[in-house]
Amino acid sequence: MIMGSLVNFLAGAELNVLPARHVNAMLINVPDDACSDSAIDSTRRMLEAVRARYTMLDSGGFQLHVGEHDGKKITFDEDRPLIRNKSEINIAPVHVMKAAAIIRPNIIVGLDFPIKKISEPSEQKLEFMRKLGFNVVWTKECFDLWKKLCSDVQFFVPIQCYDLDQLDQFISMIVGVEYDGFSMPVRNLTDKGIILFLVRFYQMGIRQVHILGTSKIRVIAITAYMARHFFDWVSFDATTWRKWAEYSLYMNPHNLLQERIAPDVKIDASISMDCECPFCRGKTFTFIKNLPDTDRTAFLRGHNWWVIEKATQDLYQSASNVIALERCLRARGVESRAVDDLCNALSLADSLKDSDIRVLQGLFK
Repeated sequence: MIMGSLVNFLAGAELNVLPARHVNAMLINVPDDACSDSAIDSTRRMLEAVRARYTMLDSGGFQLHVGEHDGKKITFDEDRPLIRNKSEINIAPVHVMKAAAIIRPNIIVGLDFPIKKISEPSEQKLEFMRKLGFNVVWTKECFDLWKKLCSDVQFFVPIQCYDLDQLDQFISMIVGVEYDGFSMPVRNLTDKGIILFLVRFYQMGIRQVHILGTSKIRVIAITAYMARHFFDWVSFDATTWRKWAEYSLYMNPHNLLQERIAPDVKIDASISMDCECPFCRGKTFTFIKNLPDTDRTAFLRGHNWWVIEKATQDLYQSASNVIALERCLRARGVESRAVDDLCNALSLADSLKDSDIRVLQGLFK
């Protein structure tokens, strides 16, 4: 049994917006946290305050994704400074690797141009090809700069593909690039799609993987199982703890689904509080909903973060085999059919991980 590490990275934090006094792992990004000398200074003070064991510096692909969606002017001029404001983004590999050289995280993720969330296969192919040139060139440029500026920092290559054929095409075009692991968003993938990519990474000899932007309990279950049986290191991050809190959304401590708790929500007084987190202990839902807005938001940030961390630990401990993981998910109230599908997929992946990936791909279809 491999028994690799599973790490939940806190993302979307600021020095004055933290869900806990200390966290194990922090994810920061170049456009938000390294866009100026003052931003870098604030980031350093935040990292010192939380005393994180691991720090990951993401290049800013998500900010590009949002900027493209919002119609911002996007440029990639290395001769201009890094820019991120309400109307414009300018970023290039040199900005990313210079930031890594200053901040010295444990892991730096190369610059990527994220593919959009699209379901139509023909449109997916066009979008992949539209971004492929950027992602190949930037990966090579980031690698060259990484060797010169910060080769003691681990270098993860971001994967922007809809399917395994596109993955093979991308990998064939970055031959010669050395890296320590892959980073991959999962907004375009089903649970089985995530598993399929991870099995393919395993077959390629990749032993470290980061999953970008999710706190769904089924995805955490996948990462837990993959950490126990496939990889030396699996990590993930999400900003859900903060975003949900800003909308008075309470994360269910069992299945990690949202429940709105605000002054205008009617809550049956007979509903008992069964959350074990230090924020909820001794409290009631009525108490939470009647807090002043600022206090309620702060309360929910802490609660939401705590339950994600607890779920991560529980699922990892339960991932010694599929049956134990299934029991854990059912005990947490995850929908029965979803648990069946997920556990069947993990069983198949484990049995066929050393077989031609097309066999598993065919069974998943």
